Amino acid sequence: MNIGFWNVSGFSRPLKHNGVAHLIKNNQLCLLGILETKIAASAVPRILSRSFPGWCQVNNFDMINGGRILIIWNLTVIDLQLEDISQQVIHCCVTHKSSQLSFSISFIYGLYSVVNRRSMWDKLSELGQNLSSPWLILCDFNCVRSPKKKLGVTPTWYELKDFTDCCLSLGLQDAPTTGCFYTWHSNNESNPVWCKLDRVLMNNEWLEAGLHCNTHFSPPGCLSDHSPGIVSILDPPVPKPKPFQFFNMWAYHQDFMTTVEHGWNSNVGGTAQFNLCRKLKALKGSLKAFNNLHFSHISARANEADLALQDAQVQLESDPENDNLQDSMGELRKKVVFLAEAERHFYF
Repeated sequence: MNIGFWNVSGFSRPLKHNGVAHLIKNNQLCLLGILETKIAASAVPRILSRSFPGWCQVNNFDMINGGRILIIWNLTVIDLQLEDISQQVIHCCVTHKSSQLSFSISFIYGLYSVVNRRSMWDKLSELGQNLSSPWLILCDFNCVRSPKKKLGVTPTWYELKDFTDCCLSLGLQDAPTTGCFYTWHSNNESNPVWCKLDRVLMNNEWLEAGLHCNTHFSPPGCLSDHSPGIVSILDPPVPKPKPFQFFNMWAYHQDFMTTVEHGWNSNVGGTAQFNLCRKLKALKGSLKAFNNLHFSHISARANEADLALQDAQVQLESDPENDNLQDSMGELRKKVVFLAEAERHFYF
């Protein structure tokens, strides 16, 4: 049973709908929490019918402006019962239909300030004190638990205290993780900040029930500055990343301009109209060859570029002072977006 959560930093673009759909398909997810959506409630039915047909949803958009938490699930695989909803927390009970495994789950998106997050900690304390069932918390608290979870800026004890106190009082601990340690990157080349903002917590009842889960944080790719988290119950194996390779982001643009200039600057005799027709005819063949070179097998090219970006992000996390990797990140991200958009327009 695989479930997931992802802070997509806005969910209005069709490209992000495709990215989430691929995340679901590639990881065989039956439940996903989408955080910081920034969309209107009226847009949700249209997005679901187009990108996630047959899936159900619940959100807290009526509780807070801007759209924060959207939960979608596959009704054929799990039952989900909404238990509590607030500005920063949606709490549910989930039952896996084939195994009848049942547990509580909370999806959380914390607000930016210490003061505004206090209602979130209060809500968690209220929920935890009344729970006797296994409980998973999939969250972006927008804060870290200890100084070593933030690189670039040292957090104060004032910023850490509420998180630490909540975990101690409720007996919460981190689920085992693989993949990226820092799940958020500021993408600021001059002053980079790395944080473990996204995490999965479990209560004592989860362990006492003999349940086991592993969370894998993949590189964020081009669609968000947060890593998506995939929670695998019964611990399926996690594939190893392929070796990283650099790509020239502007190769397509440069090749296109060279192709057009070469064809347009060719010498053709005759009248101006005849000259125009001959050049357009010559360009047709050149551009057809250019299209076959760069845009044939577009899905494979888009996937290859995305893997290259993720591999670079993994390497940069382990070597954050590598200037060459840092400098290449923007170009790699632009290339992935370019090819993903090309793929989307090709199929739609």
